[in-house]
Amino acid sequence: MMRFPIRRLAVCMLLAVFALTLGGCWNPFAPDEGDPVEIDPADYHDRLTPEDVLHNLQTAYIWMNPGEYLDCLSEDFEFYPNEDDVNDPELEIPPIWWKPQEQLMHENMFAHDSDVDNISLTLTISSLVYDYGVPEDPVDDTCICVVEVDLRVNLVTGDGFLATAPSEFRMRIDIDQPNPEPDPEDVLWWEIYHWFDLGERGGGRGDAQHDPNVERVSLSELKSLFME
Repeated sequence: MMRFPIRRLAVCMLLAVFALTLGGCWNPFAPDEGDPVEIDPADYHDRLTPEDVLHNLQTAYIWMNPGEYLDCLSEDFEFYPNEDDVNDPELEIPPIWWKPQEQLMHENMFAHDSDVDNISLTLTISSLVYDYGVPEDPVDDTCICVVEVDLRVNLVTGDGFLATAPSEFRMRIDIDQPNPEPDPEDVLWWEIYHWFDLGERGGGRGDAQHDPNVERVSLSELKSLFME
């Protein structure tokens, strides 16, 4: 019977482990980190309904994607801050701003080198009213959507901002889509042309969970913090 010395067997086992480690295989001396975690990609919808537009807006905030956010807005988009903020001289918030200002503030907010760590946004529809205009001309269809907004912006410092307030979104058919005069059977896309902040001034430090590092602000003030 053949004999295999213990010392030689031990050396062979160590060489085998070393070879497996170099080859990227399992290392018996390394801790088990479990299965890799897969993150679902951002799910953007075709803007076939006002609900699709709101879904894309919410997703763009969470994934901090300014391009997808701006795609929800018409070229003549207008944002109307709440009156309390506009009338507060310390805030210096204008009574209206447009898509270029939205682009600036969201590129600042979503930038990789910004102070923002992550964002959570929940949009809950309270009411949705359509105006179909002329039946033979679907391009003039509009929709007014009132939404409860819950927006939290967490900073890398551990601080954050929280805005919870209703908003009114006014939407219409996107006339800048590839076919501006579609046939009745063609698919129509929607876009936001007006956004009204219907909330009130923020309540200072401390959110609903009494987090001292979170400051309650209005939606208008939170957006305007990234204007410059």
